[in-house]
Amino acid sequence: MLNVSERKELYAFFVTLFSYPDNELPAALERGNGNRIAGLFNAQQPPEVAAAQLEELQTAFTDLFINRLGGAPAPPYGSVYLETGERLMGASTESVEAAYSGEGLSVEGAVEPADYLPTELEFLYFLVDQEEAALMRGDVGKARSAAQKQADFCRALLHPWVPEFCRRIMDDRSAHPFYAWGAGLLEQFCESEKNWLDRRV
Repeated sequence: MLNVSERKELYAFFVTLFSYPDNELPAALERGNGNRIAGLFNAQQPPEVAAAQLEELQTAFTDLFINRLGGAPAPPYGSVYLETGERLMGASTESVEAAYSGEGLSVEGAVEPADYLPTELEFLYFLVDQEEAALMRGDVGKARSAAQKQADFCRALLHPWVPEFCRRIMDDRSAHPFYAWGAGLLEQFCESEKNWLDRRV
C-alpha cells in the first residue's frame, strides 16, 4: 500500500506527465522519478526520454490529446467522457469547479477548463498535501476530512472517466510509447487509489 508521501509524489508526477511537455518532463525522468514510480507498481521502466526528444514529445502530445485529423483520440477533459455526446463544459465541469471553490481555489483566467486532467490531479495533490500536513500535526480529524474529500472527488469526477481515457491511449497504435507507458501507470494508480480510499473512508 502506498503511503501518503508516495501518493503525493505520484500526483505531482502525473501532473507533469500529462501536461504539455516542457523541460520539466525530461528533467523529472533524468532524476529517476519515472523509474522510482514504475517500481512502486512493479511496472516496466519508462521509455528513455532525453531533453533532445522534447519536440518529438510535444508533437506526440498534440496528436494524442489536442488535434489529429478526424479528432484527437484521448482528449484529457472529464466532460468528454462524462457528458452525453462527448461535449466540453457540461454539468460535470461545473461540479469540478464547485469542488475547487469549496477549497478556496479558482480556475478563473486559466487556459484550460476546470476538468482538464492535470488540473484535477493537481487538486488531488493539494488535498493529499493537506492530509499529510494534518498527519504530521497529529490532527486525525483533519486528515480524515482531507481523505474524505479525495474520495468524494475521485468517485464522482475522476475515476469514472480516467480508465477509458487511459485505454484510448493504450489502444492507439500511433501513440508515443512514453504516453502508452504513462497511461498504463495512471490506470494502475487510479485503481490503487480507488481501493485505498474505499478502505480509508
